[in-house]
Amino acid sequence: MTGRVEGKVAFITGAARGLGRSHAIRLAQEGADIIAVDLCQQVESVPYPLATPADLAQTVKEVEALDRRTRPRPRSRTCGPAGGAARSS
Repeated sequence: MTGRVEGKVAFITGAARGLGRSHAIRLAQEGADIIAVDLCQQVESVPYPLATPADLAQTVKEVEALDRRTRPRPRSRTCGPAGGAARSS
């Protein structure tokens, strides 16, 4: 099923699992390439487990199985790439 977003790129936050993953897969089915972003680390104030790098890798695997390109982007809470330094003001 392709067409509605064929040749477009979708930027999806929370892509490692849940609604983010389902949106990534659906848009890939419709022909979009995917930029998949997720925090992929635990936040102390959240009492349940958050997504992991393995969850994001699974989303990438499922999107690529649909013959679409994907760029996974795990993020850190410092507003930069995971492992990167925080921005200074």
